[in-house]
Amino acid sequence: MKATIIDKPSMTLIGLAANVTLYDVQQNRTTLKLAANFMERRAEVKSCINEREVFGISTDPEDYDPETDLFEFFIGVEVSSTEDIPDGMIVREIPANTYVLFTFDGPAENAGAVHAYLYSTWLKESGYELAGLYNIEIYDERNHGPESAESVTDICFPVRKK
Repeated sequence: MKATIIDKPSMTLIGLAANVTLYDVQQNRTTLKLAANFMERRAEVKSCINEREVFGISTDPEDYDPETDLFEFFIGVEVSSTEDIPDGMIVREIPANTYVLFTFDGPAENAGAVHAYLYSTWLKESGYELAGLYNIEIYDERNHGPESAESVTDICFPVRKK
């Protein structure tokens, strides 16, 4: 699996969020429903910087246990201003950081293989460690929906040199 180290500037995002368990994501498809809801309402965000990209942010608590712990899933777009936040939407600030970027093909569930590779192999061999408890999925024109075998998705994890 190819990994690319990139630097990204800080971002301000507006979108929707839900606290979910991994089981809930897999069984009840809560994140897919949240994403569909956001895509229906996306035009309400007036200060969107880039119409091509939508960001999915998963934020884990300290000492995250995927069997039981809730994590936040946020989906939104980058904005130039937070003056006009649509009803029910929230703001998330993403700091400037160095990231390791992986690209995966196929449906959203294939992100699990990226996570497995990151923890089982890449972090042990790369000379990097995680620098935050979140990851960013980037959905652009290559993404044809969370269930499409034709989708291509980038996923970024914040890292720093050990």
